[in-house]
Amino acid sequence: MSREHILDALKAHLRRDFGAVLAVRDVRRRRRVAGESWIASIIVASTAADIVVGEFEVDDDGAMVAPPSVDRIVEAIRQRAESAAAGAKKAVPIELDEFADMMVDSRIGLAVPDPDDSASTAAVVHERAVARGDKASLRGARDILPRFLAEAEVRGQTLMLMADIERLLGEPGLAASYLEAAARDFADRFDIAQLELCALAASDLLGADAYARSTIATLLDQNLARLHPLTQLFDAQGLRGLTENQQYWLENNAVLRALKPGDVLVKEGDPSLTVFVVKSGLVSVLLETASGPPRMVRCCYPGWLLGESSVLGEKGARCTASLRAERTTEVWAIDAGVLAMIMGQNDGLKMRISATKHIHRIDSFFSMHESLGQLDVAVRDEILGCLHSIQVIEEDSVAITAGEAPDFACLVARGELALFAEAIPEMTQAPLATVGSDQFFGLRDALHKIASPRTAVAKRGSTVVFFDAERLRDLAQRSPENVVATLERLG
Repeated sequence: MSREHILDALKAHLRRDFGAVLAVRDVRRRRRVAGESWIASIIVASTAADIVVGEFEVDDDGAMVAPPSVDRIVEAIRQRAESAAAGAKKAVPIELDEFADMMVDSRIGLAVPDPDDSASTAAVVHERAVARGDKASLRGARDILPRFLAEAEVRGQTLMLMADIERLLGEPGLAASYLEAAARDFADRFDIAQLELCALAASDLLGADAYARSTIATLLDQNLARLHPLTQLFDAQGLRGLTENQQYWLENNAVLRALKPGDVLVKEGDPSLTVFVVKSGLVSVLLETASGPPRMVRCCYPGWLLGESSVLGEKGARCTASLRAERTTEVWAIDAGVLAMIMGQNDGLKMRISATKHIHRIDSFFSMHESLGQLDVAVRDEILGCLHSIQVIEEDSVAITAGEAPDFACLVARGELALFAEAIPEMTQAPLATVGSDQFFGLRDALHKIASPRTAVAKRGSTVVFFDAERLRDLAQRSPENVVATLERLG
């Protein structure tokens, strides 16, 4: 459901259960391996000041999974009263860094930055410094430009400006590293125009021979190859293996739609009624964020199948992301009922569509994860490529054994893993600890092929994602240190 629907439903639940005592300060979407949920910040509305009760998980009906107890509400009010009585709320001094952002930088004569127009402000910082040409102005731009890297929409362009500054300062190695980082950002977004400009700058900086061997050249070639349009609907991997009759029926019920750059195919939270297959062009996937505009987490090239939730028997299925054309694009639109009928005749198709749904959910979780979300899309795809299986646990079973190097790393989608010290634990004893939903276990041990200190037992009713240890080690050997460090921190 959309944020507005959840907010309205939650307010209705609060009025029914708590009257006018509680109110909603904010609702934000929470990405999970098993799907999605919502987190609401609940307050006691007071004429003096709002009193925060806490944050609570909300289901798709707008009801809190575990509503606040009367004791918790009373405790929040008591703590606020004690805090006010003690005069705990003091004025917070403005940090020097905050002053710096509001001051005029005398080295290049420009106020920094304008948060409403980061792209143009970064460009002007670069332009002023280059126009002056002296070392002090260039170093001033070097200090200022990194402040714009937090803006996801202009990160690639900012890195290119930073590369040019380093080139002018006589630091070709640093300039090349910034260009490679920019190229990765553009490749994640399938921004071919900017990637080509980045490649041109890299060729000028490195020379033709070194450029041809560079990561930037590889990224450009890979992206251009992926843009090759499909000839027919059944070139899409997810729709292969159909009988002639099934192909005939599907082809005659698929509608080819043309999209202009910026056209929105579906919005997150809308009813999911259609499956789309990208024929040509690019479709971006955008996810709602806690604050600010939606975040683009990947682009889908020809052959991608989207909207699979609409055909998997989920009552009231909703779109889990917004889809937008990034260039002139064509997609085949297939009514969910038509594809569901063919899935009923073809188990292989049903399995592929179901697998696509699970992978898209895990991908969304990775994209918005605090650590994994910072990795390149290509790296996240490689991690997904290490996926071995997704299992619903019917009986308590050992997933990882203490004293042995694990063959798999685990990600809990639903339920939990119970951890024991013994290799063969007594299931009736209490575990030392548990690993809950959206958490990894055994990843560090799998990466380095070392014995696990704990036995992990997947509890009945849990859903666990297993990643192949050998593929993970191969990925680690091919990846930069920051990728390995990110994976190690996950557990």
